[in-house]
Amino acid sequence: MIEKDVSNARTHMNLSRWQDYTVEQQIDLLTRLAVEVRNRKMPLPRYLKMHSEARLSAEDVQQFYSWAHSERKRLKAADTKGKAFTD
Repeated sequence: MIEKDVSNARTHMNLSRWQDYTVEQQIDLLTRLAVEVRNRKMPLPRYLKMHSEARLSAEDVQQFYSWAHSERKRLKAADTKGKAFTD
C-alpha cells in the first residue's frame, strides 16, 4: 500500500527530480503542498493510522507553511533576477 502511494505521489511530484522542474513548477508544487499540509490532508490519514508519530502538530503545520511561503518568495525573487539578466 505504501509503495503504491509513493509511486502515485511521484507522478505528481518527485523530490529526487526537484532540480528538473522549472521555477514556475517548483512554486506551484510548493503552493499545492502547503495547502495540503495546512488542510491536514498530509500526511495521508491511512499513513497516520500505521505511523501515529508522523502526525503534525499545529506548530509543525505552521512551520511548514511558513517555510513553503518563504521558499516560494525566494524562488520568485531569484527568477525575477535571472530574467532581468537575460532580457
